Amino acid sequence: MEPRTAQLALRAELLKSPDYTFLPGREVREVTGAGTVRDDHGDVHRADAVVLCTGAWLGGLVRELAGPDLPVRRVRLQMMQTDPLGEPLTTSVADADSFRYYPAYASPALDELNARQPQPETAAAHRMQLLMVQRADGGLTIGDTHEYEHPFAFDTVEEPYEHLTGVVESFLGRPLPRVRRRWAGVYAQCAEPGKVVHRQRVHDGVWLVTGPGGRGMTCAPAIAETTANELGW
Repeated sequence: MEPRTAQLALRAELLKSPDYTFLPGREVREVTGAGTVRDDHGDVHRADAVVLCTGAWLGGLVRELAGPDLPVRRVRLQMMQTDPLGEPLTTSVADADSFRYYPAYASPALDELNARQPQPETAAAHRMQLLMVQRADGGLTIGDTHEYEHPFAFDTVEEPYEHLTGVVESFLGRPLPRVRRRWAGVYAQCAEPGKVVHRQRVHDGVWLVTGPGGRGMTCAPAIAETTANELGW
């Protein structure tokens, strides 16, 4: 899923409906009543239900409404995008570090693997795993790192990119295409065991939905459906 193209396409389709309005460049600043919010332009919006999807912004209004013990953490990551590969990559690719990263894989077998073959120092320091998928233009999206300690750094570091390049080239059996973009981002991750997102009623007619982690784009339709069902729509 490519946010740069997918979100524009979804918005263009939604704008065909008279029941959809897009108001960019605004921030909800206050819940003023049941299903009623005020934005930072001073405009008041009333609805049968308000769903606050705040992404990685967990302070300010979110803290006021949900309290200081919100079971959601912020995670910073680094990723990169390459020029077109020049051939189809028919599947998404992950390396064995995924077993080390996701708690569900914890087991005596994993302990034995770590004892026999420790994770490379750079990968361990940055809590890394390889995730790679081909984009619509033939380029590769490659990640990623995980940082949890606040405050996050403002810059990117090169060692993780060098590690990922080596891993990818060992899988492809050829040099990696030229790197076109590098970026760092922050997402919110639900820390409640067994939950994909944190969903909380914070006021009459107002719900907070946040914390999908790195699954926001791909799981958004299911998250929206489940939210609508819980709200009784």
